[in-house]
Amino acid sequence: MPITMQELADMAGVSRATVDRALNERGRVNQKTKDRICQLAKTMGYEPDLAAKTLASKNKIFRIGCILNSRGNTFFNDVEKGIQSAIDELNGFNIEVTTRSPEHLNASCQLKVIDDLYQEGIQALIITPLNVPEIADRLNALIAEGIAVVALTADILGVNYLSYVGCNHLKSGQITANIAGLIAPPGARILFVLGSKSLLGHSQRLEGFLQILNESYPDMQVLDIIENQDDDFISYNLVHNYIADHPAIDLIVFAAGGSTGGIRAIQDSSCHCRIICFDLTSHNRHYLEEGLISCVLCQEPYTQGYQALKLLSGYLLLGKSPDTDRYYTKTEILVKNSL
Repeated sequence: MPITMQELADMAGVSRATVDRALNERGRVNQKTKDRICQLAKTMGYEPDLAAKTLASKNKIFRIGCILNSRGNTFFNDVEKGIQSAIDELNGFNIEVTTRSPEHLNASCQLKVIDDLYQEGIQALIITPLNVPEIADRLNALIAEGIAVVALTADILGVNYLSYVGCNHLKSGQITANIAGLIAPPGARILFVLGSKSLLGHSQRLEGFLQILNESYPDMQVLDIIENQDDDFISYNLVHNYIADHPAIDLIVFAAGGSTGGIRAIQDSSCHCRIICFDLTSHNRHYLEEGLISCVLCQEPYTQGYQALKLLSGYLLLGKSPDTDRYYTKTEILVKNSL
């Protein structure tokens, strides 16, 4: 049976009110007494129930920053819907969420947004991080100050975050290669389009794709790897120019955002190739229905957004750490008749 606050107070030899102040940071408590109470609570596995915790933090506001690389990437529409659903469920729990999107997909823009949210006094951060040392260092500095961090949709190396929530990108790349082996002709020439190699998930997806291609379909050839910054305009120009110079392409894989612009470039060319895309955006749904796309791989963006905020709110409200530091969503394969 869980230990109660009164039992914890009896063990510590203090009043229940002192335990309440120490655990919920409401009022002044001698630091040595506070440390002793907190250590005893941890040793005894004390966890207040949600109602009690909410009552105790009635006048406390929990500020969560959310940084999504969503500018021009409609994949994040469903991610944001998931986040909003979690916010709606937490109505009355004094949780405020501020969402920002960096202007460009680079470290300096992301660092600026992180620092802006820090100045606004956030106590936790959800972020789609770039996998570069300067971002890792900044996130670790936040964590050292007691700001909880959840990586959402994109992982990062060398950061002691609370949890990662998103797709298993390596496995999704392996699945994509298996699909390519089924739908593309022997010796297929492939163009691989991703957002940015500085996003760990994108580079892992490429890694998984190349791994299975080398193991199971060594006759297939990846002609080139294009980074479109998850931007439709950039994607259109890069794909259009590449097809103009290398028209003999059998398969194009859009492994992240920017597929709409890339597919328009294919339509404006004389290239007749198979296409694999990620994420059932409104445009990808249309292209799948029209038969322009062979299949779409989905990674539950709504669930990703929802779970990220639920995990973080549980930590803030209850002090409850996630059961795992990796929360992988499912990878679903959709074809025309799946719709």
